[in-house]
Formats: sequence, C-alpha cells, structure tokens
Amino acid sequence: MKGSQYAEDRWSFIENIQTWFQHKNQFWLLLSVLSFGAIFVLQIFLVFASEANPSARQEAEFLIVPILAIFILSTFWRSTVHTFLSLTGSSMTYGGMFLFHVTNAASQLVTPYTANRLGYGIKHALVVSPSMIADRYFIVGMFALAFCLAIAIKPNFFKPRDPDELPYPVWKHSKNFGMTQKSGLVRFIPLSVLLTYEEQQLVARYKYVVLVIAGTKYLVTPYDWVPDNSVVIRDEESNSIIGIL
Repeated sequence: MKGSQYAEDRWSFIENIQTWFQHKNQFWLLLSVLSFGAIFVLQIFLVFASEANPSARQEAEFLIVPILAIFILSTFWRSTVHTFLSLTGSSMTYGGMFLFHVTNAASQLVTPYTANRLGYGIKHALVVSPSMIADRYFIVGMFALAFCLAIAIKPNFFKPRDPDELPYPVWKHSKNFGMTQKSGLVRFIPLSVLLTYEEQQLVARYKYVVLVIAGTKYLVTPYDWVPDNSVVIRDEESNSIIGIL
C-alpha cells in the first residue's frame, strides 16, 4: 500500500511539472527551435573562425553551454524520451563543439600497435586528429537533438493509434481493492511487470494505459498496482500498448 501511495505521489509530482510547463507549450517549443538553430549556426561560425583564430572555440564556450542548457530546459519535461535525447545529444554536441577541440596536440588520441618486420617488433602509433572525433560527436549529438525536437513538434511518432476516445473508468488500487477481492484471493503486481523491457522505458510518458481487469476495461496510471491476471490492451496491427499521453 505504501509503495502504491508513493508511486501515485511521484506520478502526481511529475504531472504537476508537466502541467506547469504545458501552460506555455508554444513558448518552449519556439525556444527549442531557436536554440537548435543557434547551435547549428554557431558551429558553422566556429568552423570558419577557428581557421583565423585557433582559440576561437575556447572563447566561445560561454555561448555553447547556455544554448545547450536552454534546449534541455525547453524539452526535458515532455517525457523520459525527450529527457534522455536532450541530455545525451547535448553532451555529445558539447564534446563535438568544444571539448575535443581544446585537446592539446601532444595529448591526441593514440592507438599503438606492433608490427613485425624481419623478426623485430616495431611499435607504431596511429594518431587520430581530435577534429575527426569532434565532427563525429557533433553529428551524432545534433541528430539526437533533431530527433528530440521532431517528437516534440509531432508527438504521434511514438503514440499508438487509437482513433476512438477511451471512456473507461480510472483504476485506483486503493479504491478497487475490495471489488477484486470478491472473486477470490488476488495477487497484485506493478503494471510494469506486464510490459516488455522496451515498453517499460516508454510507459512513463503515458498518463494512463488501458487494461482489462476482472473483465472490465480501466485506465491505469503507469505506476499503479493491478491484479496479476490483468491484460494490457494492444493495437492489433502494431501490437503496441494503447493509452492516453
């Protein structure tokens, strides 16, 4: 019971944060687009500026970090997917724009290997330019940020198709406990146990998931407890869970 109450309080806290940000959804969305564009423009500027001034990137760090922080702030609250993509993408983009470029030439990444010539071991060192690694980090980081921005603009990328409304009662473990006990001894389990590993990573962004409990369809919060014989309703074509975001 305590675990269920804690889970409900936790979900309520997350929901309050999302509601607070949601009041100015268009503002945060615009801020995401502008910060993403600023990162891209800044990278282009630094490419040309670095040719004339090698220390240009060090001097521009005070711009890189705030812009990435603004992007994270404007999108992290939407879902766990946005949080993961924004944090990961920002970290890799920072590495690609600044961190690897300030690496001293003497401490470049070196991969030693040994070759044999006429019976003598000869040690070689393959020097990898920090710029090559930085470019790859930047590309991957920007791809993650772009994907994060795309699903912020069009959330239906991950939303299961359910064209009809879901006029089902909301399941509450504490309120519906007596009803399930009438049919005999029932063991309760977390809703996440009924989901696959991939679904467990995405279910936090749902407000409710549709389940059949004791022959009746209910809307269940992702952190609630349900009888172990409950059935998750899935889309017939994609086999994805159906719920309300």
